Amino acid sequence: MDDYYQELRNRVSVRAETDDDYTSVAFLSEVAEELADAGEIENLTTMHFEGVGQSKRKLLVDGYDLDDPDGSVALAVLVFTGSASLSTLRMTDIKKALTQLESFLKDSLSGDFIRDREESSPAYMLAKSLRERGRSVSRYRLYLITDAKLSDRSKTIEGYDLDGIAVEHHIWDIARLHQVYESKQGREELDIDLCEWIDGGLPALKITQGEDFSTYLAAVPGSLIADLYARYGSRLLESNVRSYLSARGKVNKGIRATVQKEPGRFLAYNNGITATATGVKAAEDLGGKCSIQVIRDLQIVNGGQTTASLFFIRRDDKQADLDPVHVQMKLVVVDPELAAQMVPDISRYANSQNRVSEVDFFSNSPFHVRMEDLSRRTLVPAKSGVNYQTKWFYERTRGQYANERSKLSAADQKKFDAMYPRKQVMTKTDLAKYEISYERKPHIVSAGAQKNFVAFAEAVGSKWEKSPAGFNELYYKEVVAKAIIYNDIRTLVARADWYDKGYLANIVTYTIAKLVHEAERQGGGRHIDLMSVWNAQSTPNAMQDVALQIGRVVLSLLTDGNRPVQNVTEWAKRKECWESVEKVQVNLSGEFLGTLVDPEKRAVAVKEARSVRKVDDSIELQMRLVQIPAAKWLAAEEFGLTRRVLSPKDADLVRLMAKSKVPTERQCLLIADIMRRLGDAGFTFDG
Repeated sequence: MDDYYQELRNRVSVRAETDDDYTSVAFLSEVAEELADAGEIENLTTMHFEGVGQSKRKLLVDGYDLDDPDGSVALAVLVFTGSASLSTLRMTDIKKALTQLESFLKDSLSGDFIRDREESSPAYMLAKSLRERGRSVSRYRLYLITDAKLSDRSKTIEGYDLDGIAVEHHIWDIARLHQVYESKQGREELDIDLCEWIDGGLPALKITQGEDFSTYLAAVPGSLIADLYARYGSRLLESNVRSYLSARGKVNKGIRATVQKEPGRFLAYNNGITATATGVKAAEDLGGKCSIQVIRDLQIVNGGQTTASLFFIRRDDKQADLDPVHVQMKLVVVDPELAAQMVPDISRYANSQNRVSEVDFFSNSPFHVRMEDLSRRTLVPAKSGVNYQTKWFYERTRGQYANERSKLSAADQKKFDAMYPRKQVMTKTDLAKYEISYERKPHIVSAGAQKNFVAFAEAVGSKWEKSPAGFNELYYKEVVAKAIIYNDIRTLVARADWYDKGYLANIVTYTIAKLVHEAERQGGGRHIDLMSVWNAQSTPNAMQDVALQIGRVVLSLLTDGNRPVQNVTEWAKRKECWESVEKVQVNLSGEFLGTLVDPEKRAVAVKEARSVRKVDDSIELQMRLVQIPAAKWLAAEEFGLTRRVLSPKDADLVRLMAKSKVPTERQCLLIADIMRRLGDAGFTFDG
C-alpha cells in the first residue's frame, strides 16, 4: 500500500504540474479516473465550494456526477492531507466532512442555496440541477475521498432517506483504492446475500460444471431484480453493458407493456439475462436442484435493459405489480483467477445477437494488442541535445505501466523510466479521448470516459472489420501526435491568464475539435500535419497560438449567459453545444495555415503504410501457424472431418501444416479461415 501511495503521489504531481493546478485538485482528478475504471463513479466532475448556508451551517462539495445510468446522483467531498507518507483519518473528520456535504445537498434541494448567489458559479449550477431533478433521482451517493487511510476504529456510517430517496455514504481511502487497484477484476467484489430477500435463497438448477466454471439456471422474481438494482445500481452491470445502457432510454416500451398488461407471461416473452459471478454459496441436493444463497461479484453481461427497466417501472408506475413477473437467468460462475479473461468473452458471445463488435470488449481485442505492440517497438525521434530515444507506453490493461515497472530492480527501473517517461503513457480511455476530439465530437468526449469509449469502440470496430491493415505504424504515430496536441493544449489553457480553474476538459476537447474543423475549412481541405508533430514531439508555435485563441472563444461560448442549459458541464454534453461552437467565426493566422499538409500527400503515406502492414500481418500469421505442433494439426483434421467442418481440400491443407511446411501467403489466408470455422465448431488451438 505504501508503494501504491507513492506511485499515486507521483502521478498526481505530474498532473498538477501539467494542469498548473493545486495538488489536491490533481489528486481528486486522478482518483476520479480510478473510480471510473472501477465502475464506481462514471464521470466525476471536479469543482470546489466551501461556504455557509442560510441556516449558518457549513457547506462543502468537491465533485459530482449527475448522469449515472441507474438514475442516481453522486456527490463527493475531499479530505486531502498532502502528506509525504501515509497518514490516518479520524472518524470525527469523516463525519464532519460528510455532514457539510449533506448540508450542501439539503440546501440545494430546498432552494436555499441559490438565494443571493452568483448564478454563473459551478456551485450554483450544481445546486440548481439537483433541485430540478427532484423526485426523478433514484438515490443520492455521498462520497468521501481521501489520501489518508481510515483508522482501525472507524465505523460504517449508515444511510437514511431524504424525502423518500435513499442517501448512501461511501468512504474511499487509500486502503480501499489500493485494494481495487490490486484486484484482478479492477473493481470491488459484491457479496450479495439473497436470503435477505428470499427465505432459503433462490431456487436454481445446476446444469453443468466445467473445469473452471459452473452454470446455473433460475427464474428470478422481477421484484428481486428491481431490489438489487435499487441497492447496487449500475455496479451490477458489466462495464460494456453499463455503457450501452446509458446511451439508450431508461425503460424499454415492450418491457413496460408486458409488465402492465401480461406480467404472468413475462418469462415467456422476455429473453432473460445472462450473468457471471466468481463464486456462489448454495444448498444442493443430488438431483442438481439447489438454492443459491450468496453470490459473489455478480455482473449482468446481457439483459441490462431488462434489469434497469424493471426498477424504473416499479419506481415510476405505482400501479405496476412485479409479483407475477419472473425473469430467466443463466448464471455462469467462473474461477476468480480466470474472471478477467472469461467474463468479457461470455459478455461478447451473450451479446452476439446485437452485432456488437469485437473491439467493444477491449483489453484482449486485436486492436489493443496491436497498439500495445506498436508502442513497444516504435522509437520516438530524439530531441535536440538528447543522445537516446524514448518510446510511448500504451496501457492495454489497467495499471500495466506501474505493474511492469514494479517487477524490475531499482537499476532497471531507472532504465525503464528513461525509455518510457511517465508523461508518455497513454491509456485506452486516453486514446478514445484524443481520437473522438479529433473526429470533431467534443460533446461525446464531454459525456465522460465510458460513453466516449463506447463511441470510439463503435468507430474503430467498423473500421477494423473493413481493413485491419489501416491500423498500422502511421496510424499509431498520428495517434501519438494527437496525444501531444491534446496534452500541449491542455497545459496552455491551464496556464492562460483568461482561464479561471473550471471546465478544463471541456475547453480542451472543444478547442481541438474547432481547430481541426477550421483548419480543414479555411485551409481548403488541407489537414493538420500530424507527422510533423510526431517528428518534433511537440506542437508548433503557430498551432499553440491559434489554439489559445480558439480556447478563449470556446470558454466564452460554454459559459454564455444565453445558453439553453444552465449547468455548463451538462451543456457541453449536448450536440447543440458543439453546433454553436462549430459555426462561430474564428480567423486562423496565415502562419498556421502554412503548416497544413495537402490531403494527396497524406493519402500516399496512408497507402504505403497499409501495404507494409499487410506484409507484416502475413509474416506474423505465417509465424503463428508454423509454431503450432503437428499433433495439434492432426487432431484438428480428425475433429473437422468427424464433424464435417472440413472439405477434402481443407483437410489437405491441415495435413500440409502437420508436415511442418511453410505455407504461402494464399495458403495462410485459407488456413486462417479453416481455423476460424474449427473454432466456431468448438475446437481450440490453444494449449
